[in-house]
Amino acid sequence: MKIRFKIIVLLFTLSTLGLSACQDNPDDNAPLVIVATSAAPDAGFYTYRHESGVFSIRIPPNWVADNLPDPNGVRVQFSNLEGTESVVRLTVYVVNTGTPMTREGFLNAAAAYQPPEDVANYGWQLIEDPIDQSDGSRRLVGVRTYPTIGPRAMNIFLQGNGSYFSALEADVTDADDPLINILAAVVNTYRVNSSVALQIGEVTGVTSFTGVIGFDSYTAWSDSDGGFNITGRVVNNADYSVEAVRLTGYLFDSRSNRLSEKSSILTTDILAPGEGAPFRLRFDGGRPSTVVRYELHAAARASEDTVLRNFYGKNNFTVQSNDPFYNESGFLVVSGQLSNNGSRLVKLIKVVVSIFDDQNNIVATETVFIDKDQLLPGEAGSYEVVMYDVGGPAIRYELNVMGTAE
Repeated sequence: MKIRFKIIVLLFTLSTLGLSACQDNPDDNAPLVIVATSAAPDAGFYTYRHESGVFSIRIPPNWVADNLPDPNGVRVQFSNLEGTESVVRLTVYVVNTGTPMTREGFLNAAAAYQPPEDVANYGWQLIEDPIDQSDGSRRLVGVRTYPTIGPRAMNIFLQGNGSYFSALEADVTDADDPLINILAAVVNTYRVNSSVALQIGEVTGVTSFTGVIGFDSYTAWSDSDGGFNITGRVVNNADYSVEAVRLTGYLFDSRSNRLSEKSSILTTDILAPGEGAPFRLRFDGGRPSTVVRYELHAAARASEDTVLRNFYGKNNFTVQSNDPFYNESGFLVVSGQLSNNGSRLVKLIKVVVSIFDDQNNIVATETVFIDKDQLLPGEAGSYEVVMYDVGGPAIRYELNVMGTAE
C-alpha cells in the first residue's frame, strides 16, 4: 500500500511537497529512494524502532525521541535543538483499536483523534478540509494553540493498518525549506508492524503536550559517590491538572552529540494548574568529561477524574515540622508529625522534601512514606527524611504531603 503525504507550511509562507510511504513490514533499514543518485533523502538518518516493535521511522542523528505516557497506545515525540531551544517537530501515535478498521471505523477514529476544543483543552482550527487519499489515508492541515507557546502550524497524517490507527503530527511552524525536506523524508520512512500485539485502547486526541510542563530552580552538581545530578522543579503551565509526569535529561558535547540520558517519573502524583514539584535526575556514571550542556524534557497526561477524586493533597493534612538537624553521619534530617484532618481514610501517604540554596535553586530532594500504612480521619503519623546528598548550601526547605483516599 502506498500513501501520498503532503507537507504544507502555514502562517507566514505556503508551499507544498509530495511525499510517499510504504506500509506493513517492509525493510525499514533500506534507503528511502533506491536510484542512482548521490544521496537519498534519508541519507545520514538512523532507524528508530519503538521498544514494542510496533513502528519504526528513520530520523536525523540529532533528533531526540521521548516516550509519552499513554494508557491507550504508543506516543513518541521527536525533538530537535534549534538555536538554544528544543522544539518538538514530530509526534507519532499508534493505537490498537481491536478490530480491522472498515472505512467507517477509520473515519470514526480520525474524528476521535481531533476532539472538540472543550475536550482537547487546546484550540484546533482546520485550514482546509480534510484530504482523503486514494489509499484510504487522511491528511489534516491546521493550527493548534497551546496554552503557553501559542499557535503552531500542524500537518497531521492519519492512516490505518489492520486494527492499528496511526497519527503523525508534523509541526511546520516557521520551518524553512531544508527543514521541510527533512520532515518530508522522515514521514515517508514511517513503517507499521501490525503483527505486534499491542493492548487494545481507545483513540484519543492531542498527541503532544508541548509547552505544558516548564522548569525552574534547576542546577547540576556531582555527589560524593561520583554521580552527576540535575535537580530542580517542574511546573504545570496548563489550566488543568496533569499526572504521570515523565522527565528525561540529556547530556551533550560541544558538537551536540548526545552522550547520555536519564529518565524518571515525578514522585508527586498530581500537579494542579500552576503547581510545581521537585525532581532529581542522577546519572550514575557521572559527568562525561566532554559534556558542555544538558537538556530537560518532560511529558505528562491530563489527569483522569477517578485519579483526581482519590488524590489526597496537602490541604487535607496538618503538618508539624521539627527543626532540621544534621545527624551523627553528617546528613541533613527533616522530620515531624502530620495528621489527617480530612474526612476520608488515606493510604500511601508520602512526604516530599526539597532543599533550596542561596540562589533559590533546588539542590536536594527526597521522598519517603510515613511510619503508618494508612491514617483514619484525625489520626496522626510521623515522618523522617534524610538528605544523603546536597548539591549546595542548605538555606531553606519546602515540604509537600499527599496520599490516596479510600
